[in-house]
Amino acid sequence: MENDIVIRARNLTKTYKLYDKHSNRVKEAFHPFRKKYHTTFNALTDLSFSIKKGETVGLIGRNGSGKSTLLQVICGIVEPTSGVIDVHGRISALLELGAGFNPEFTGRENVYLNATIMGMSKQEIDDCYDQIAEFADIGSFIDQPVKTYSSGMYVRLAFAVAINVNPDILIVDEALSVGDTLFQVKCFAKFREFQEKGVTIVFVTHSVDLVTRYCDNGYLLERGRFYAQGDVIEVVDEYNRLLVNCSKKSRQKQHRTTGRKVVGRQAADPLQDSGSNRLEWEGMFKTNPQENRYGNGGATILEAGIFDQDGNGVQTMLKGQVYEFRMRVLFHKQLQNPVFAYTIKDIKGFDITGTNTLYQNIETGAFDKGEIATIIFRHKMILGEGGYLLSFGCAGFEDDNYVIYERRYDYMTFEVISEKPNVGFLDLESVISLTRHPTV
Repeated sequence: MENDIVIRARNLTKTYKLYDKHSNRVKEAFHPFRKKYHTTFNALTDLSFSIKKGETVGLIGRNGSGKSTLLQVICGIVEPTSGVIDVHGRISALLELGAGFNPEFTGRENVYLNATIMGMSKQEIDDCYDQIAEFADIGSFIDQPVKTYSSGMYVRLAFAVAINVNPDILIVDEALSVGDTLFQVKCFAKFREFQEKGVTIVFVTHSVDLVTRYCDNGYLLERGRFYAQGDVIEVVDEYNRLLVNCSKKSRQKQHRTTGRKVVGRQAADPLQDSGSNRLEWEGMFKTNPQENRYGNGGATILEAGIFDQDGNGVQTMLKGQVYEFRMRVLFHKQLQNPVFAYTIKDIKGFDITGTNTLYQNIETGAFDKGEIATIIFRHKMILGEGGYLLSFGCAGFEDDNYVIYERRYDYMTFEVISEKPNVGFLDLESVISLTRHPTV
């Protein structure tokens, strides 16, 4: 059994020194009495584990829990502060894809450069080059400098190199969903092929669906320590409970800090805040700085968010509970019957669901310049577990033409967690019955 262990860690700790400013590093280095100008942060603390040959292991945890640091230590990119890590076999790491590419080199030249860095001989690269080029599927651009590539082409080539070097151990950090849909299909097919060949796989993901579908064992990291480990179903359940508890604590802390509680408004009185364009929910939600925002300026979506039944702002929702999507809109001119909408997309960019006041035959009425409306979409959350993007819009008809006053695409992300799994995006909450028939 000992011969089957390909990764073993004993009392692994990684500590970083944190300095308030760069000059403090110099002061500390040259201080005659070795005065400390830093504080310490343990990204990993006293981790011990072993991974067998052919095993697929999933690392899950909240942002900042130490997942990526652990992968970097396994790959040898980062040295542990204390403890021992033993790795046996050739590693292919899908961490920062294309980090070793030279922008002045062609794609072909970078294939040879990157594969050589990964420990392959020229003959080995020659043997798998056609396979890499076919997998990347960037055509004649393979012989063009990579500085001319689009970001999608760049990542496709980097992924193709990393995944076609015949590794003994594959390390993946949130890199399985790159490129378009067809390319992602190839990525997951290659992933399954590796499993069938007995390649050891360790990967970080926020998708608990991937963990339960592909992994033999799971590890849940929280603040650099193992919070749970072992059976993937039990680890995922523990992760879900952790998310719910952390969300509750965050809301309680926010209420203590602000000294007030956000209370949901009634949709029947959307003009309650007329005359004020202040941001009522500022700092309550983490929004997307890369959102796609546009329109003709007839109205402005001041802010938006997700609220539970108690009026608390949330970005993690429990499937089966009732929530409200709200947005506040300021009108810059008089408008008649504007259309208010929301849309939900998955992380791959596909529209999952959405609705608007036009589809539901709701007359929104007339709004004067300077007025503000709060629009509420209330529903039971039936989406499957995972991450999603939420968009909002305000549009209308002028002289029979449909015009966009403002759209805020991919405005914010949210997570759905569940106490029971289901297949796909939606849960129809099917009631299952079974009837036994007597044999003749």
